Amino acid sequence: MIYEGEATTYGALDQASSALAAGLIAAYHLQPGDRVAILDKNCAAYLELLFALDKAGVVAAPVNWRLTAHEVRLIVDDIRPKLIVVGEAYRDIGLSTGVMTRTFAELPSDGGGDPHLDVDGAISWQFATSGTTGLPKGAMLTGWNVLNTGLGLALEMPELREGGASLVCMPMFHLGGAGWAIWAMQEGATLVIVREIVPAALLRTIVDYRIETALIVPSVMLFLTELAGVREADFSHLRHFVYGTAPISPDLLQRCIDIFQCRFTQIYGLTETAGPFTALPFAHHSGERLLSCGRPMFGGRARVVDADDNDLPPDQIGEILYQGENLMQGYWGRPDATREAIRDGWFYTGDAGTIDAEGFIYIKDRIKDVIVTGSENVYPAEVEASMDEHPDIVELAVIGVPDARWGEAVKAIVVLRDGASLTEATLLDWMRDRIAGYKRPRSVEFIAALPRNASGKVLKRQLREPYWKGHARRVN
Repeated sequence: MIYEGEATTYGALDQASSALAAGLIAAYHLQPGDRVAILDKNCAAYLELLFALDKAGVVAAPVNWRLTAHEVRLIVDDIRPKLIVVGEAYRDIGLSTGVMTRTFAELPSDGGGDPHLDVDGAISWQFATSGTTGLPKGAMLTGWNVLNTGLGLALEMPELREGGASLVCMPMFHLGGAGWAIWAMQEGATLVIVREIVPAALLRTIVDYRIETALIVPSVMLFLTELAGVREADFSHLRHFVYGTAPISPDLLQRCIDIFQCRFTQIYGLTETAGPFTALPFAHHSGERLLSCGRPMFGGRARVVDADDNDLPPDQIGEILYQGENLMQGYWGRPDATREAIRDGWFYTGDAGTIDAEGFIYIKDRIKDVIVTGSENVYPAEVEASMDEHPDIVELAVIGVPDARWGEAVKAIVVLRDGASLTEATLLDWMRDRIAGYKRPRSVEFIAALPRNASGKVLKRQLREPYWKGHARRVN
């Protein structure tokens, strides 16, 4: 792997992670099944720590560095880690959690060899994935869950090859970052790790390191295509881009195909499925198929069912269910939520869609209220709970509306108390330190009352509808 110009071989990574595993056990008395939280941007040390924790039988629990200190504390309280490892810039946030905090530079690196613990089948990773209540849930993944996703991807993209340069640019607190690193390593690729996405620098990395493969998201694809000089850059080395985590417009996709001149595969999946479980091959990137997220990859199965769990015929909308070897083991400490999500071996995705006669899946809407903005999931209930604390607000609803740059934007519909004079600018400024930037509304609309059904439930679909007129589907 290559990070900031420094190269590390697989053999050196193996030895370093073994020494770190033994050192962590000796220094902090970690036991198999303990949790260690990680808070930092991408770096080579992050990946080394992931391997070390796995060798120690300890569960790695990455945390989103974009969150506020308050949000980090909520997630760490849920994880209950024995240790939190942070980048230097996040030391104060780590210390504020009350958990033993160490920077990467402070970790023991001379602990000896691989502990050789028998941890086959144990939980390896735990990623926070919020629910419609806004409370963080830890999706527990085994090593086999993660590796099985890599097997499916390798079969879809033979260009992912030994020695070929593969870009790791998505954040490692996502499976699109840490997962992609592991999946590329399964094929012996050379990882080129980028600390964070700065479009102009990312473009230089793609060209200078002669990147062949990558997992990217539509918002990053858009940023790259808007850069000056992108059409004159040398992309002759590019072979295959995988994209997903958010819908893409056909116009943007065609622009990317024209500029980068390589193969593209669309993927769809969730944290609970250890990342992608469907793939739309490049051969099907035309016509109506561009609206599909593909078919289940090797070993996966999908169904579409109605509200009574009856299988629906082709092209009828229902909830998408998944079953396969990369399905999570459950939610950490939430048996009720696990039973609700996984029934009779099938995972209920919360996404509404159809399957056509040839098995291609089409996402039509979200049964859950999740908003996907810039490929980040935002759960309205979490934003609403934060905003509801403002004394001038009587009630509110948070929805997703189309946005050309981010796919969707967060919008708040607010009912004020009589006599209140709260403005959009004042409210957004009030929220600045309360919730992460990508979760904060981009706009606010003030109305007299929220529409409700006979049982009093807010009709969010009715609130969303004016903004989605002219769109073939209610995702963007």
